[in-house]
Order: sequence, then C-alpha cells, then structure tokens
Amino acid sequence: MCGSCAGRLRTACRQPGRIAALSPCYPLAVTAATAALPAESARSNWLTVASIGIVACLAADMVHEALGHGTASLLTHDPVLSLSTVAVQNALPSRIVSAAGTSANCIVGALSFLLLRRATTFSPGACFLWLFGAFNLLNSGYLVVSAFTNNGDWANVIFDLSPAWLWRCGVGLAGAIVYYLSVRWAVILMIRLIERTGVALADLWRLILPAYLSGGMVMTIAAVFNPISPSLILLSGAGASFGLNAGLLFVPGFVSDNARTQSIEPHPLRFSLFWFFLAVFSAGFFIAVLGPGIHFSR
Repeated sequence: MCGSCAGRLRTACRQPGRIAALSPCYPLAVTAATAALPAESARSNWLTVASIGIVACLAADMVHEALGHGTASLLTHDPVLSLSTVAVQNALPSRIVSAAGTSANCIVGALSFLLLRRATTFSPGACFLWLFGAFNLLNSGYLVVSAFTNNGDWANVIFDLSPAWLWRCGVGLAGAIVYYLSVRWAVILMIRLIERTGVALADLWRLILPAYLSGGMVMTIAAVFNPISPSLILLSGAGASFGLNAGLLFVPGFVSDNARTQSIEPHPLRFSLFWFFLAVFSAGFFIAVLGPGIHFSR
C-alpha cells in the first residue's frame, strides 16, 4: 500500500464508508481494515448458543419419550403410568412402544434437517433446527448401546427373537450405519450454512461445544431425580446426552476438511434474551417437574 493511502486508511478505518473513495489501493485497504476489526465481533455469543442447545436437547428428549413412546402407547391402548425425562412407564410391555422412541427421533430429526435447507441466513432459528435435528438423529446410537448391553428399548424390541446374537448384531449394525449417516448429514448441512448463510468457519466450536455441554448438564441433573433407578442417571441422563450426542464433536474437524469456500461477511449469533429465558424456563420445568416424573392414574 502506498504511504499516502496508509495515512488516509488510518482515518478511514474509523469511517469505513470512506475507504473506497480515499484510496486507489481499495482491495488492500479493505483487507487491512477487516484485519483491524476485533476478532470477537465475528464470534457467536456462547450464552445464546448454550441456551439454544438446552432447548434443542430437552425438546429432542421429549420427542423420544412423549411423542414417540407416548403416542405409541395411546395408539396401542397401553396405559402410561408415568412420564419422566428418562422413561415412559407402561402397564404392559410392547415392542411397538419400545421402538417408537428412537423412530420418532429419526423422523423428526430428518424433517428438521430438510426444513433447514430452506434457510438463507444463519439465525437463532436456523441454529436451533441444526442442533435439534442433530440431537434427534444421533439418538440412533441408542440401537448400538442397546444391542451391546442387551438392555433398554431395543433389547425389548428383539426380546425372545432367535437367534439372539444375530438380532443383536443386526440392531447394532443398523444403529451404527444410521448414526454415521446422521453425522455426515450434519456435516453437509453445516458446510452449506458456511458457504451460503454467513457461518464463520472459525466459529464452529463456539456453535457446538456450549450447546453440547449445556444440554448434557441439564439432562444429567434432571436424571438425578428420576423415580425409577439411580442407574438411569448414568444410562439415560449422561449416556443419552453426553454419550449419544458425542458425534457432534467430530463435526468441526470434518467440516474444516471439506468446506471449500468461506462466507465473505460472517453473521454471528448475538445475545438473545428470548432464547436465554426460554432455556431457563425449559430447564427449570424439565428438572423440577419432569425429573421426578408425572404420574397418571390408570
């Protein structure tokens, strides 16, 4: 950059609109002016991301328990005895009810990702759809865990089916395939958001880690109050959140390796009072009411 332009650039940086008019070295001026901007201005607000993560994670859990198991219970006339963050307890065992939880997660997760394809800007709503879709689809890992431990919903689905080892292997393999495809789909959509809606590549961890940690923490705390068994704190609290959602932690690496272009102008998420209070209310209700469970009379 020429010496006279450098001097005028220092003034123009305080008045960005004057840069093009003042300097014949405009491309260099824009680069220097952009570099002078604080890095934090292009970062998403971690509290907003954590709030969206809490709402998305808790909503995905209710898709599993209430929408999946609960709806199947109504359709099969199998009375629901209680609903909590870790389980729906029924009067009778049912393969259909057991399979409905993860099935609902996969259907709702796929619909969320399909809806996200319409996004033209990266808003809190778009962030919610991506996290909500991912949390739902990653519940497919439950098939792997259930087949390996011979416990949980999918162990109930294949109970008494022979040969047992073949059914367990089949369920586990199906879960692993769907889980892999779910992570891959999440990566593809994030690359699309980076290339078209202004998500900053350097912002990826800030968009994932706060949501992963905050959602897992609320799920685990709520499981402490579950009315069934202390073992579910680990299995259905920490396991169903930190464990099944761990696939999210691979997304930044895969995206960085495959993203071809970076949006010229990043659009970070700012602090949102709406999402903050929605997260506080959701977490409070989830822990205080659904944690101990809602019991129904037969």
